[in-house]
Amino acid sequence: MQTPHPEPLGRTDPRRTWRIADDRRLPALEPFADRVLRHGPVVLREHLWDTDDRVLAAEGVELLRSDAGWSVDRGDGPVEVPPDLDGGDDQDADHVPRDVVEVFLRGRPVRVVRVRDTATTLVELRGRDGRLRAEVADVRVDEGEPDAAVLRSARWWALSDDGRGGTVSRAAERALADAAEPGAGGGARGGAGRAGGGAGRPALRAAPERRKGSAARPRRGSAAAALRAVLRSLRADLVAVDPRVRADEHGSVHDLRKVLSRLRSVLAAYRGALDRDATEPLRAELAEVSRVAGVARDAEVLRDRLLRTAGRAPEGFVDAETLDRIGAHVAESRAAAAADLRHTLRSATWFRALDRLDDLVARAPRGPHADDDAQAFAVRRIARERKRVAKAIDGGTETLDDLHEIRKAARRLRYALQAADEATDLGKRRLGLLRRVQDGLGEVLDAAHATAAHRELATLAARSGADTFGAGVLATTEHAVVERERDRAEHLVARLRSRVATGLRG
Repeated sequence: MQTPHPEPLGRTDPRRTWRIADDRRLPALEPFADRVLRHGPVVLREHLWDTDDRVLAAEGVELLRSDAGWSVDRGDGPVEVPPDLDGGDDQDADHVPRDVVEVFLRGRPVRVVRVRDTATTLVELRGRDGRLRAEVADVRVDEGEPDAAVLRSARWWALSDDGRGGTVSRAAERALADAAEPGAGGGARGGAGRAGGGAGRPALRAAPERRKGSAARPRRGSAAAALRAVLRSLRADLVAVDPRVRADEHGSVHDLRKVLSRLRSVLAAYRGALDRDATEPLRAELAEVSRVAGVARDAEVLRDRLLRTAGRAPEGFVDAETLDRIGAHVAESRAAAAADLRHTLRSATWFRALDRLDDLVARAPRGPHADDDAQAFAVRRIARERKRVAKAIDGGTETLDDLHEIRKAARRLRYALQAADEATDLGKRRLGLLRRVQDGLGEVLDAAHATAAHRELATLAARSGADTFGAGVLATTEHAVVERERDRAEHLVARLRSRVATGLRG
């Protein structure tokens, strides 16, 4: 048996594929290359997991298990799935990695609903120097219910090359096109992934089984329709970030908090477009999850700014041993807060919130202003949000709570303006000042939180008899940041006060 040349192709997707009938045979490819290596068929068996009512199929998602392990396919090809962190709350005997799709499953049990066999026969075309010039894959997929006859099958050829379009690749393409049934070509690109070591996969996937709702859609151009469109977009953001948080990916908690904040702000700012009996319980549940996410995010911020804080301290005041001890404590607190958040994302509260959001998008239950013109309704509601910001500023900036209330009001106005720009023809608004206010006040509040955390660490160190000096220095350093950034934040708030009445138009 000849050993394939170790050099891989520069391409990972096939350049062209042909759907073919079962009785087609590959053409002779020997005339087009100096060496043609034909490998025996490789068969991959995959089990497709879903709920009894096909929740994942409705979302266009496939959860697959094969001898190679677990993978998830969201339409762009299968991606390997690691085991759940924490093992999940109810790890089953099959060790199904639920976290990657739990945002859709929401506690429902899953089972094998389909079995798919993919047989790939690979042919390598090599030049005189032994380099791999092109690959041809003959792929057949059979799919059916467990312990039942085949329900669907498909077969195709896939041509991959090194991206240079050499004579070997072009000749093989012409031969495959001639051998395929008339009209079967068309140059369709294969899907992502490589089956059997070389074939792309224009996979045997059913179209998403979208559920048909009985509720009439709101009238186009109405307030209800505009809010529904924004909620649909935010729902897509939410289901995308949920698995990232469960996998503890960097930046995922921050992204989750932003989506939750936008959802709550939009639902509050545009009250009346949809039924409040449907929106207010959702806001309450989102707020509950947001509080847990806020604790996790605060712990991340404290961890991420620790070295920067130590760098700002006077040289030699925080030794390496003290910094390592504090860093270990902070990292442990962050890990515990992240685990609490993952537990919350497996809770009935989160699942109810997701169900309510799906119901809002699907039914768009009418509120008292559902039929109002979307643009006129947005103008009125944004005016209300500007008044809310002005009222928060009028409350003063003396305490950190005052700054927090101003930040929340400015953030809600910003998200309301963004939603209006996405859903109506109000035009682009100048949101830079609101963003700077949010960031400036956030820096003050983050530094204040860090100050309190380091003071608490100093107290804990004193109780255990450890050195408190390093933690005290870090607390003092962060407090200096509070004082410095507070002046800048109050200047931004003053600018915002003068701009709120103008509507912040560009």
